[in-house]
Amino acid sequence: MTPEQLRRILGDVAARAARTGVLPDGAEAGPPAGPIFRPAEVRPAGVVADWVTPVTQRWAPQLDLEARELARILAQGLTEERSVQAVEVAPSGLLAITLSDVARSGIIATVFEHADTWALAPGQSMGDVAEVVEEPGARHPGDPLRHVQLAHARLCRLIRNAEAVGVEIRETDRREELTHVVERHLLVALADLPQRLDTHAGDPQQTRRALVDLAALASGWQHPIRPAAPDEPILSIHGARLALATAARIVLRNGLSRVGAAAPERM
Repeated sequence: MTPEQLRRILGDVAARAARTGVLPDGAEAGPPAGPIFRPAEVRPAGVVADWVTPVTQRWAPQLDLEARELARILAQGLTEERSVQAVEVAPSGLLAITLSDVARSGIIATVFEHADTWALAPGQSMGDVAEVVEEPGARHPGDPLRHVQLAHARLCRLIRNAEAVGVEIRETDRREELTHVVERHLLVALADLPQRLDTHAGDPQQTRRALVDLAALASGWQHPIRPAAPDEPILSIHGARLALATAARIVLRNGLSRVGAAAPERM
């Protein structure tokens, strides 16, 4: 699920509350403009939300409400959505949203559908981007983009090795089983990257930082995407993880192309 999809859900919840008199009529116009969702803080384990939004702190004054009261009403409506598993309300009115496993993993299909444009500049596609070729060792080890390239090359290797033993991407694979904390963070980061890059368009430092953060999540994901031994069966989770690895590779490739860097398959 993308931030734009979350915004639409939040807008629908507010509109329903306005029509039933729970919120003022002005809520039906939807939340304030601009990005309102960001990924929850990365944690190695424990109870982790997927997205957070401080939108009530900007929205509540427009409706003559306290931020926490607006957050409470929105949280109640959000928990009735099938795509939302849980919502927590902080004293400040901050909403922490946990998606259903199906909704969260749906970003993989979205990336596949928009593989030529995801995380590129608006109006741009991979067909418009000239292929960049860099000589081995062209980038200094301290160059942040080198870490992104290494993450991309690692994913390419994992994908090649999995496909070599017969692992395939199938629509029937249960991608909703990608529920480990690291996998959840990676799925949300894939959904967030286009928004993050567009928000910091024109800021090379923040753009590189966004790509490095995604690369770090991808490199920190160590779950096997193929059987550990030749006599072990290929399971549905292997196909689901291959799909996640492929989606992450696509997004890193596009992100590198956006900043004019090569996306090597081997390093």
